Amino acid sequence: MSKRTIHTYFSSSSASTPHTNEGTSQSKKPRAEFSQSDLIGDPGKRKPIDDYQPKIRDQLKRAYALNGPTQPRDIIFPPYCLYCYLFFNSAKPEKFGSSVFAHQGYVNWKKAKDTFNNHNVCKTHVEARLKCEDFMNQKTNVGRKLVQISKEEEKRYEIRLTASLGVARFLIMQGDAFRGHDESSTSLNKGTYREMIDWYKDKVEIVKEAYEKGSKNCQMLSPDIQKDLTKACAEEVTSVIMDEIRGKKFSVLIDESRDVSIKEQMAVILRFVNDEGKVMERFLGLQHVQSCTAIALKEALVRMLSSHNLSISMLRGQGYDGASNMRGEFNGVQKLIRDENPYAFYVHCFAHQLQLVVVTDALLAKHHDVLLEKIENGEIMTGRDVLEIVKKDSIKPACNGGALGLIGKMESFDFVFILHLMIELLSMTDILSRALQRKDQDIVEAMHLIMDVKDGLQDMRENGWEPLLKKVKTFCERNEIEVSDMDDEINVRGTSRRRKQKVTNMHYYHVEIFLVAIDAILTELNHRFSETSSELLVCMACFNPRKSFSNFDVDKFVRLAEIYAEDFDIGDLTVLPNELKSFVNRARRTPEFLGCTELGKVAEIMVKTNMNTSYQRVYRLIELTLILPVATASVERIFSAMSIIKTDLRSKMGDEWLNDLMICYNEKEIFRKICNEKIKKRLLLRMNNGCHRRAASISFVIWLFGMDKPHSLIFMLYFVFFIVHRCFNIRLLQTIIFVFREVS
Repeated sequence: MSKRTIHTYFSSSSASTPHTNEGTSQSKKPRAEFSQSDLIGDPGKRKPIDDYQPKIRDQLKRAYALNGPTQPRDIIFPPYCLYCYLFFNSAKPEKFGSSVFAHQGYVNWKKAKDTFNNHNVCKTHVEARLKCEDFMNQKTNVGRKLVQISKEEEKRYEIRLTASLGVARFLIMQGDAFRGHDESSTSLNKGTYREMIDWYKDKVEIVKEAYEKGSKNCQMLSPDIQKDLTKACAEEVTSVIMDEIRGKKFSVLIDESRDVSIKEQMAVILRFVNDEGKVMERFLGLQHVQSCTAIALKEALVRMLSSHNLSISMLRGQGYDGASNMRGEFNGVQKLIRDENPYAFYVHCFAHQLQLVVVTDALLAKHHDVLLEKIENGEIMTGRDVLEIVKKDSIKPACNGGALGLIGKMESFDFVFILHLMIELLSMTDILSRALQRKDQDIVEAMHLIMDVKDGLQDMRENGWEPLLKKVKTFCERNEIEVSDMDDEINVRGTSRRRKQKVTNMHYYHVEIFLVAIDAILTELNHRFSETSSELLVCMACFNPRKSFSNFDVDKFVRLAEIYAEDFDIGDLTVLPNELKSFVNRARRTPEFLGCTELGKVAEIMVKTNMNTSYQRVYRLIELTLILPVATASVERIFSAMSIIKTDLRSKMGDEWLNDLMICYNEKEIFRKICNEKIKKRLLLRMNNGCHRRAASISFVIWLFGMDKPHSLIFMLYFVFFIVHRCFNIRLLQTIIFVFREVS
């Protein structure tokens, strides 16, 4: 192996916690099902391959080999040899530190050069390298050598694979079920997957021939094949996402919810700026968590990031929905993460805060019972018609009287006034709500929108009373509803009748309803969005491109760079002021920036005009500002999709199966663009995961033949071997019979 190969296949990690799997309890029974979370990005925290269940060892080896070696970018730790970690034979004598490079980590740097060179040519390392190359080479597989498939059968197999993949992709895109209750050949409904294959065969003769004349042991119809197809699709989608984010800073948006089988599922979305300067939010995956404590959620997040070779040191933002176990003041997830990475700043979901503003509005609290009684069970526009039908068709007098009572209350000036006021208030907050739910929304624009709502409410408070009252009167006159005399006096509501305190209708509607409602929302906005006054967000707000960057403040941007000390060293801080001044002057002269109102567009324009390379530090500040999460609406959409995929009829779906379906379903834009050939290639790699285990067993049987053992003993040993390894396979038995005949 050349020096370049040594560098490539040596990975490093911390040796402080060797051979430990994060979040794994010693008391738990090892799982016999491979999961992406089994992959540990830090080699120092990986447990030896032999400690895993035999059924998943080959899958782990292939996954690690496909990912390649990993090494922290900022810290140098003791190196490991990926070849030796995966294929080192611990039973053989150790030479030139093979065990060190496989498990313990090399630390003796005084003799590093000689040790590396010796290890490079030692027999144990060379054997491990050759095993790895054979393992990854489909053509050298023993099973492929023993069973020579004809060209015709190979074509039929390709047709079956293409048909099965096409059906699987369609069902994944639609979120439909694959399986059926009865999938036997005589069943009238074998499940959507098999039924669509049968439909395909009836329509296309060549497909029908491929299934009927092809190998009966490789029909591409089994549940395992369906899962393998979906897994291959999901891995290709994830691969695209990892290529997009590789080496970039990112934020996480996290939420947890119970699925239909009462399992707590944690969804994770990554927010980052891609190479085109666009803000992206990509679904990383679902993780079933046994506990919803902050510690458990944090460990689950770290495991998921690590399984994709993403370091928590690259995290620059956190977004949650504000639930106590997610946010918290002391034990929340955000605090635990910031204890480990202080630059992973947390922003409470703006959309969730806006919802709290509306829900806690004093108007709703003051008139909760009245509004609930009047609006419940129908839309406002059709409510009268519904009640009229109830009134005419109802047999029970009680229902008839209830409908009459509601009609009477709705045909009142009080109801119409509150209704129109609510329409005015909610129309203002609705604009903000919709804007906050955009995936590419940035914190600067969100803060500007909040200020717009505050200004609009203040203007309504000062100038909106007369237009609202006029609109209400016009509506009442048009619908023959009696208009209250504003000069009439009424008893003050909420006081003792004996005191008989009175106020005019004008005072009641203007002061006690109109002004109280607006003041309550303004107060809640200031309280819920107090974070917008924090130093971090105040500095970021200066990036607002409106009016030719009128809020541009060099000193605040330098302060922002100081807050992100991990991303800006002393040299950067020295030249940053001049770079900022040069950037804003050029931006004001550049036609593309004219009329630009969003920071996200600024980043895209910088990339298109190559200004991101000329002003790298400025672009870095913009990137950090853009990835700071605004709202968790994207995560909530994930759970909406989960309710489509995992239904009552599919409640027994496994976690890995659900995760794979969810990745493809939620990232349809990526999934549509992936060609079938890439998925087929990955599928073949997955199907080959167990071939080396089978090859070893075949070699074992051949060896037994050479020892002149009775044939009955040979097959008895075969059954024992495969029962122990839980991988009995009829097709493999046929292959062994073929070998037996050849040897005989």
